[in-house]
Amino acid sequence: MRKVAVFLVIAAFASCTAAGTTKQSGVPTLTLRAQNLQLFPGSGVRIGFQTATGSADIIADLTPDTAALAVCPLAALGADIPPVTTCKDVGSGVRETITSAGLAAVALVVSGVPSARANVRLEYDDGGHAMSVQTPFLAAPDASPACKDNGCNPFFELTPLRNGAFNATAAWKGPAGTLVMLQGSVLGRSLTATGIPYREAARADGLSPLSINANLSSQAEYALVITQPPGPAAAPLGDVIVNATWP
Repeated sequence: MRKVAVFLVIAAFASCTAAGTTKQSGVPTLTLRAQNLQLFPGSGVRIGFQTATGSADIIADLTPDTAALAVCPLAALGADIPPVTTCKDVGSGVRETITSAGLAAVALVVSGVPSARANVRLEYDDGGHAMSVQTPFLAAPDASPACKDNGCNPFFELTPLRNGAFNATAAWKGPAGTLVMLQGSVLGRSLTATGIPYREAARADGLSPLSINANLSSQAEYALVITQPPGPAAAPLGDVIVNATWP
């Protein structure tokens, strides 16, 4: 199986692709995994996707497990988050189904703790080849050894995808950065393992917003990265929005 990783040094999403799959009765056709999401009370991380059925199954593993998580269905990524009391409470590790007419996104809202991390699995029927992520705050890069080579960053993994033209945009509030399509085993942290730098398939530098286009080919791994120069100038980013489309 070929992997196509799409992920951001500060906010990320990764993709693993294979050849076309056959729909099994009752089995969602797409799986979207979100790892290491940073959640804070009072604001939600939003994930946009295109479901053919108006529903999605979700499983969330929370750290600490004392955190309370509400999942709010949205008709658009930028729609207002409804009162949390009207959203679905999701227990850590428990599969729940989110159903809503016109479902196009979910907001993940945490409470009961100062902050939390979540690993989330969304499963849904393919209704279109586009996804998006919006988060109000992302901490500055962590320079500790455990976080070297993207070891602690949030990322998303989507399966399956197809080869072809991949398009992405990223916008944020904060310092200038670089949007670059890396080629290499970023999810496998091959830079740490081998010392060989990742290759660059495409690159854009400057202030937000930035966009990039790349062709995803078989037997290759790619990563879409937003990065800042290391050192004291690195700063948190606010209102980060990433959009991506694929064939």
